[in-house]
Amino acid sequence: MSIECTNCCCKFNDEDIRWYGDDPYCEDCFTDRFTYCYRCDEPINRDYCHYDSSGDPLCDDCYENEIDYNAPDNPEINDAEREQIITLSKSWLNGKRAKSLIRINRNDLYLSDIQEGVGLVDLSLYLYGLIDREDYQIRVSPNIFNRVSQFVLLNKWDATLTEDKGYNRIGISKTLRENKQEEIIQLIKSIATYEMAEAE
Repeated sequence: MSIECTNCCCKFNDEDIRWYGDDPYCEDCFTDRFTYCYRCDEPINRDYCHYDSSGDPLCDDCYENEIDYNAPDNPEINDAEREQIITLSKSWLNGKRAKSLIRINRNDLYLSDIQEGVGLVDLSLYLYGLIDREDYQIRVSPNIFNRVSQFVLLNKWDATLTEDKGYNRIGISKTLRENKQEEIIQLIKSIATYEMAEAE
């Protein structure tokens, strides 16, 4: 079944649809117009979102409510998150800037595996999933485009890059997320860890 994008009116297949509320969008229009709340992962309009002191986007609810009274008393966390909590605490006590996990949309299983494989890094980075496309497989924000392009070229990936908007953002197609997880982990480490960036 063919669906029309709410923004650009192009027609695309049902499996490629991205929703914002009740409105369907193509991948490009959705990425251009919307982002995800850093705290709750809800999609939010880029024109109306709030930003915290680190520049991370927040929805109205997360921006207005400093304390989440609905948070579980004993939330489930994975090993990478546990390591981040310990590192943040030690860094705060020592007055140092802490390393952190890359940010992801947690609805994508592959992204969670990649986040855990990457571990803690120096650079705050947002990794998101793309549907498979013929015209590109990786989208990268301008500030890290050259480093990602160099990594892809040196490692002989058969992947086409295109420039994304924003800062410290990288989108990876579904096929790459499924079949090149180890390579993606090395890519993320190479651009988000100062030691590896200096060694290149």
